[in-house]
Amino acid sequence: MGLTANRAWLCRQPPDDVVAELENDLRVGRLTARLLALRGIQGADEAQQWLAHRLSDLHKPETMLGMERAAARLAQAINQRERILIHGDYDVDGSTSASLLALFVRACGWEATAWIPHRRIDGYGLSDASLAAVQEYQAQVMVTVDCGIADHGYAARIERETGCAVIITDHHLPQGSLPQCTAVCNPNQPGCPYPDKHLAGVGVAWKLAWATAKVLSGGDKVTDRLRAFLLDSLSLVAVGTVADCAALTGENRILVHHGLLALAKSTNPGLVCLREQARLELPINAGDIGWKIGPLLNAAGRVGSAMANIRLLTATTTAEASAELAKIVVENDERRRLTQMLSEQLMADIAADPSLRNRAGLVFAGEGWHAGVVGIVASRLVESFARPVAVIAIQDGVGKGSLRSVAAVHLGDVLDACRPLLIKGGGHAMAAGLSIDPAKIDEFREAFDRQVANRVPRGDLQPRTDYDGDAAIAELDADFFAALERMAPFGIGNPEPVLRVTTASFVSRPRLFGKTGDHLRGALTDAGGGMREFLAWRAKEHVESFCSAGSRFDLLVKPQAGRWRGELQPRLVFIDGKTL
Repeated sequence: MGLTANRAWLCRQPPDDVVAELENDLRVGRLTARLLALRGIQGADEAQQWLAHRLSDLHKPETMLGMERAAARLAQAINQRERILIHGDYDVDGSTSASLLALFVRACGWEATAWIPHRRIDGYGLSDASLAAVQEYQAQVMVTVDCGIADHGYAARIERETGCAVIITDHHLPQGSLPQCTAVCNPNQPGCPYPDKHLAGVGVAWKLAWATAKVLSGGDKVTDRLRAFLLDSLSLVAVGTVADCAALTGENRILVHHGLLALAKSTNPGLVCLREQARLELPINAGDIGWKIGPLLNAAGRVGSAMANIRLLTATTTAEASAELAKIVVENDERRRLTQMLSEQLMADIAADPSLRNRAGLVFAGEGWHAGVVGIVASRLVESFARPVAVIAIQDGVGKGSLRSVAAVHLGDVLDACRPLLIKGGGHAMAAGLSIDPAKIDEFREAFDRQVANRVPRGDLQPRTDYDGDAAIAELDADFFAALERMAPFGIGNPEPVLRVTTASFVSRPRLFGKTGDHLRGALTDAGGGMREFLAWRAKEHVESFCSAGSRFDLLVKPQAGRWRGELQPRLVFIDGKTL
C-alpha cells in the first residue's frame, strides 16, 4: 500500500513582482526571494534590515506611554532601598518576566521580591491575593509583569489602602478603563505611540529594565554592568516570548535571535540546568524553547505553583537550581499524564458526535478537569481540527477556560462579542482565558460558534497544510541553507518554510534509527539529480512505502539548517506525502 497524504495541501502565492525585485536586487535565488516575499518583505532595504537582527533597530523604551514615569519610580525605589514586589503571572511569560526584573534589581545592588499568585487558588491578574501580598511584604512599590491591564480597580485600591506605588507592565489588550495608578506601560493601551504592538510581557519588562538602567546610569549610555545584564537577560526574553506564542516579527524577531545566542552561553544556574535537562544542542533554536524548555516551565504554573520557576530562574547556585528543577520535572510528568487523559477523552467525544465537525468553534466543559492543562488540550484540538477551541474546567461552581485559535480568527474580538456571557475574559489573538458561570456555558457554546462563523467561512476551517512552493533538490544548495539560517528564528508569524518536492526517490534503501527504531533516514533525490539527507520522525508506519524499490513520491518537507560542531548539516524533514 502506498503513502497517502494526511491533509489537503495549499500552495501560498507571493506577488510575482516582489519576488522578481528581491531576486534581482538582493542577488539571491528564486526560492529565497519567494520565501522572503511570503513573509511580507517588500523590497531589498526591508529584506536586509529583516535579515540583520540588529539590536540598534529596537525602539527606545521611552517611546512607550508611561515608561519614563515607571522607570523613574523604579529607579527611585532602587536608589532609596525601598521594598519592591514584582507581581507576575503563572505562565512562562509571567515567570520569566518576574525573574528578569528581580534579577535586574539584584544587578543594581538591591533585592526585590518576585511573587506569582497560585493559578487555582488566587486566579489570574490583580485580586485580593495581590493586596494581601503587598501587605505581607510591606511593599512600597509593586510592579506587575504580564498582567494587570484588566485590574478591576485593584491597582487604585492597593495604592489607596497601603500607600504602595503600583506600576503596571502588560501586553494584553485592555478591557474597558485603564488601571488608575502610578504608571501603566502597555504598547496596546489607547494613545500609546509605541510602534510595535506585539511584544510579549517579558519584552515589556525588559524594556522597563532598559529604561530604568538609563535613569540609574544618568543617560542613554548605561554602565557596563547593566549593559551586560540587559544582553544576558535576553535569554529570558527569548524563553518567555516563544513560550507565549508571540509573533516572531518586528522587535520580537530581534529579541529572540539575540536571546537564543544568550541562552546558549548564559551562566544563570537555572538556565544552565534547563539546558542540560532538555539536552539542548548548539545552536539553540526557537523550537527548542517551544518543545522542550517551555513545557517544563509551564508545568510548574499548571500543576503546582509557578513560584518554583522563580526559585529556579533566580537561584544563585547550581545545586539550588538543580533541586528546584527536579521538582518541576515531576510536575511536568504529571502534566503530561493529565493532558493525555483529557485529550483522548475529547478526541473520543468528537469521534462519537460527527456533528461537532460542522461547528466553526468548539467548546468543551467538564467537572473535575484540571484547569492547568486545558490550554494545552485546546492547542492539540486546534492542531487536529483547524478551528478555534475553548476547553473549560468547572470547579467550585466556576468554569475557568483556555482558548486557542487559528490565524484567521482573533480571539480577543470573539471574546469581546461574547462578553455579556462571561464573568471575565481576555487575552490576545491566538490564546485567551475566561471565567464563566457554568449555567451559561451552553449559551456561550452557541455564541462562540456563531461569532467564529461570522469571521471565517466554515469551508475554510478544514485541516490543511500550507506550503511555500515547489523546489528541486538541486536548488537547496549551501547558499539556500545559509539564507535559511538568516531567516530564523521561526515560529508564530514566521513559520518554518515548507516546500514541495515532486518525483522524489531514495538513492538507496532508507533505514530506521533511534532507540526503538521509530525514525527513518535516507538520501533523497529527484528528477533534477540533486541529493539531500531526508529525515522522517516517528515514521515507522511508512517504512514499507518508503522502502518499496523504484517508488517515487510527492513530498512536503521542511528544509532545516542544522549544525554539528560548527558545520552546516542541511536536511529535509518529512511533513506529509503521497506515492506517485
